This record gives sequence, structure tokens and C-alpha cells, in this order.
Amino acid sequence: MNTTFFEQLASAVKSGKSVCLATVIKAEGSTPREAGAKMFVFADGKTVGTIGGSLLEKKVIDKAVEMLKNSAPPTIEKFSLKEKSDNKSGMICGGEMQVFIEPISSGSQLYIFGAGHCGFALAKIASQTGFAIHIIDDRPEIASTERFPMAASITIGDYNKISKEILLPENAFVAIMTQRHSADAEVLENLITKKYFYIGLMASKRKREQIFTKLAANGIEKSLIEKVHSPIGLDIGAETPEEIAISILSEMIKLRAGA
Repeated sequence: MNTTFFEQLASAVKSGKSVCLATVIKAEGSTPREAGAKMFVFADGKTVGTIGGSLLEKKVIDKAVEMLKNSAPPTIEKFSLKEKSDNKSGMICGGEMQVFIEPISSGSQLYIFGAGHCGFALAKIASQTGFAIHIIDDRPEIASTERFPMAASITIGDYNKISKEILLPENAFVAIMTQRHSADAEVLENLITKKYFYIGLMASKRKREQIFTKLAANGIEKSLIEKVHSPIGLDIGAETPEEIAISILSEMIKLRAGA
């Protein structure tokens, strides 16, 4: 197994994708691959690597997709390559194989639009509680690796363009807190129809109503607007950037835990 496979696996997980790693842990008799052969499977059934092809591999892929969908624990699947076996693999090599299928979660991905004081405070504490941090801002002087050493990625550019083009993982948490009212509105409108786990908008009640009214006027469904957490965070009387960050993170952790 070359290093490229593991680099691709690490890249997939880091980008927010959940995958299943399938490893041949036992191969007896005549089999298409030896113990140690690996592949990983995405939620849509696409794969990297191979454990032998044919119907055997198709069964493993189907099982992996099902496990990702249902958040299932790791399992060992046994396959007989003998023609008269009850668990036919579609291959008649005469041997037997066992495959360990292990879901690998990408963990929680937090996308922060706005690298100001509140964005910085949120990134700092969220990175300590299992969130991979992604910073988006149009100001290179503050959205830097020196200021955000904890960030998995930093994207600098136009908020409107980035929020239109960005591909969010389904487990994404999004916090919108840019330095401009107009940018907040654009980012929210661009993201609200995408898939995500949580989306929050830092806004006063008045600003929130203005933005929500505009979204409705632009044809955004009421059910989508109601999913937006705004004012963002739990109501704990927060005033400083650090307190605001704690209130936002508390809300995210509460939802992540299903509480």
C-alpha cells in the first residue's frame, strides 16, 4: 500500500467527508487480494483502492454506504469464494476472506465567515472542543495563519463569490459574522439552500428581521429561514467577544450532542 492512498484518505477526512475504510484482515486459500489490502468508500459509493473487485467488492461498498448512512459501528464481514457457499461473493477462487469495515468520521467542521474579534474568539475555543476550523474573510491582513494557527483552512476573497461556490459537508457548522450587514445577508442567502448541520447569523433582532424579510421576498422557503439560529448563540447575556464565542459554542455543542 503506497503513501498516496493514505494521503488521499487523510485529505478526504480533513475536507469534511465521512468515509468507511475496508481492510482485508484474513485471506485463506485462493483469494483475489491478500490480507492488508485496503480501500475506502465515500457516502455516495465512490471508492479509492480495491480489495478484489467483482461482487465481493460491491457487497463491501453497499455495506459501507449503509453504515455511513446509519452511523453504524465497525464490523467484520466474512466472504466465501467457494461456489456452493451461502455467502457467495460472485468470485469462485476457492478461498475465504474477512473484511474489517470501519467508519471514519470527519468530525465537526466549523466554517466562520468573518475573522474579526468574535470570529477569532470562536475559532480559538471551538478548536479546543473537537471542531476543525475554516476561516473565510476578505481581509488578508487579519485572516492569516499567524493569527489563526488553529485553522484547518483559511480562504481569502469576496464573501459573495466564496459562499456561492463553497461545498459544505453535511456535518458543517456555519457561523456568519462578517464586518458588513450586506455581506452577512449575501452569505446567508447563498448558503441557506445548501446542506449543513447548523447555521447561525450574528445579528440584532432588528437586523435579523430585515435579512429574513429579504430572504422571503427572494423566494427562500419559510422552513429554511426557520432553521437559521439568530441571534446566534444561547442567551447568556454575553457582551465581550469571548463571552459571545462561549454562547455560540454552547449552542453548537448542545445541538451536536442532540440535547
